[in-house]
Amino acid sequence: MKPVRLTRWRHNVMVTAAFASIMFGSLLTSSVTFAATDADQDGIDDAVEQTLLAQYAPKLYLHPSEDNKLSSVDWYLQRVTMRFHHDGGCSDDQIIAFNAVTQTNLSQQAHQTKNLICSHSGSNILSSQARNTRADEGFFLQPPNDNGFDKTVYLGSASSDWRTYAHVKPSSVLAGGYDLQYWFFYPYNDSPSVAGLDFNHEGDWEHVTVTVNSSQQFVSAYYSAHNGEGKDYTSAQLQFATKDGAIATDSQKLTSDYKHPVVYSAVGTHASYPTAGQQSRGVLPSDYTGAGDSFNTYYNVVNVGELSHPLNGQAFINYAGLWGEIGETDISTGPAGPAFQSAWNSK
Repeated sequence: MKPVRLTRWRHNVMVTAAFASIMFGSLLTSSVTFAATDADQDGIDDAVEQTLLAQYAPKLYLHPSEDNKLSSVDWYLQRVTMRFHHDGGCSDDQIIAFNAVTQTNLSQQAHQTKNLICSHSGSNILSSQARNTRADEGFFLQPPNDNGFDKTVYLGSASSDWRTYAHVKPSSVLAGGYDLQYWFFYPYNDSPSVAGLDFNHEGDWEHVTVTVNSSQQFVSAYYSAHNGEGKDYTSAQLQFATKDGAIATDSQKLTSDYKHPVVYSAVGTHASYPTAGQQSRGVLPSDYTGAGDSFNTYYNVVNVGELSHPLNGQAFINYAGLWGEIGETDISTGPAGPAFQSAWNSK
């Protein structure tokens, strides 16, 4: 009887075990990775979203005369109260006190409407429920106006606290492509009056949308402005910069890191334009842009995910109420948040 060669047996066992371990580990890793790649459940790998957002994060210029600058959502929430607007001449109610509003509790509130004698006996409204708050009843945020505190909030925060809130979705304008939305928040919009009507308002959400094709190459960018005045631009109509803000020459556009569109925010209104100077609006007052304070958003862009499935702790997107007080007109009333604006699902 031949003796068993123990060394060969050991070698075969070790190789087999190692191979099984590698295969099992690989399968396990793939399974875990697959389960975690689309946390916001939008059908796009979260890693792809992050890569695209970093690659095309814009450079933002404020006008040199801009007083009302940006802030982060968290900075603003620390400086507001949540209130509920009742119609029919009934008084508003405070829902969350000053310095107690958070991203978590923002969309978790409920409050009853009032009847004809201003008694709480109507429907129970949720702060995550979309509705026309000014025309009907609903939730809104407001900085206290005690001792002019609201005026200090309107100025915005230090630039170290500025954030860009991003949303990636399958493109609504290009089959197989992606729309990359970059949202900016300002505590106050100081629009000029028109025909005696005030157009300024508390809270101001502005955005630009970069569209890329299925190969993740730049196709166009939409710069939002006022009520539907935004425009689409090709790369030839835009300036581009590096993530650190160096402006590209024409031959450098969309090469290397020169892929970050340059956005000029109009003084007061914060409408977005691709150039500095006077921006004509026909019969309406012109906007003015310029190269004042700049914001390289690459370093402070946050992917907020999707409604009901937020990413990175950005639960504020589930809040359906207004981001400023109720004004005399819709235009002078604080806006709804990004996920409750029509642009969220378009551009």
